[in-house]
Amino acid sequence: MSNRKLSALIGNTTGLSALNRTMQRIAALQRLYEVCTPPELIPASRVVGDRGGILMIAADNGAIAAKLRQLAPRLLKNLQKQRAQVTGIHIQVQVFQPARRPAPVPKKSPLSIDSIEYFEKLSQRIKDPGLRSALSRFAARRRAGA
Repeated sequence: MSNRKLSALIGNTTGLSALNRTMQRIAALQRLYEVCTPPELIPASRVVGDRGGILMIAADNGAIAAKLRQLAPRLLKNLQKQRAQVTGIHIQVQVFQPARRPAPVPKKSPLSIDSIEYFEKLSQRIKDPGLRSALSRFAARRRAGA
């Protein structure tokens, strides 16, 4: 098996090479966009591409898109000052769906002392050794607060 670097592999694969160049261009435009855009708008908008010199920006909602449309002439001028090869800006609403986090596990409410004692007494009366052991471990964990 060859020890070539991943970047060399991407560079030698025709489709991946073109995709890599496109992604690098978008990343560079995103960095310039972040320099030229008011900080409060950056988390809710992003560069999604460029076509023929037109910078494509996605906004998370209509309000952000409207504000960016108001700022578009100033953004364009600032981007051109940064030597970005951009002749126009197109803003579209594209809701960003962050990765879903698992729902938090609800905290178990602690058992009362009476309930814990009941489980301990129950474990002493049960004849099945497996169930007896499980009940006693359960009561011990609850008593410890786990």
